[in-house]
Amino acid sequence: MKAFTKAAATALVCLSAATALAQHDDHDKIKDSDLAEHRAQILTMSKDAIDELRKDQGAHELLDDAYGYAVFDTTKGGFIVTGAGGTGAAMHKNGTSPVYMHLGAGGVGLGAGLENYKLILLFQDQDTYDKFIQGAWSAGVSAQAAAGSEGKATVAKFNNGVAVYHLTDKGVIAQVDVTGVKFWPSDKLNPGPA
Repeated sequence: MKAFTKAAATALVCLSAATALAQHDDHDKIKDSDLAEHRAQILTMSKDAIDELRKDQGAHELLDDAYGYAVFDTTKGGFIVTGAGGTGAAMHKNGTSPVYMHLGAGGVGLGAGLENYKLILLFQDQDTYDKFIQGAWSAGVSAQAAAGSEGKATVAKFNNGVAVYHLTDKGVIAQVDVTGVKFWPSDKLNPGPA
């Protein structure tokens, strides 16, 4: 019984730590004097990821039809207890009006090591986009197709107003599962009212 209690306590601590890691990116440590530079880095990362995604024909067509998009530089990792965290920006299709955002997730599952990738969400309409940037959007998309070195085409469609892509150096994965991922606007990175 004592061993079970100790194991349960350890698992709880690990789960709490993974969730904390996922929800508390280094954004809290950014000095006010570095905010403009950090915003510029996020916008450059977003532009580069969108340029890379446009190389996929199906994604290119959805980008043309989308109202807006969001791009996150994401790190996922853990062993048994996993966590993910990232920072990015959501903006209109033409790249204007960026809203800086964070994502976080924690869970239990088999996995080891760290993975860094770009998570890209395309929004079909203004209503879905507005809910997302307000932190009121809930994810419910599951993995359906992959592309990359094998040359398969990605699935080019919106599900409930959103198309989700996972971009790595190995290629694009379309319709990625983002269930359980929380997205919220950054209090620190978004400039306050003028």
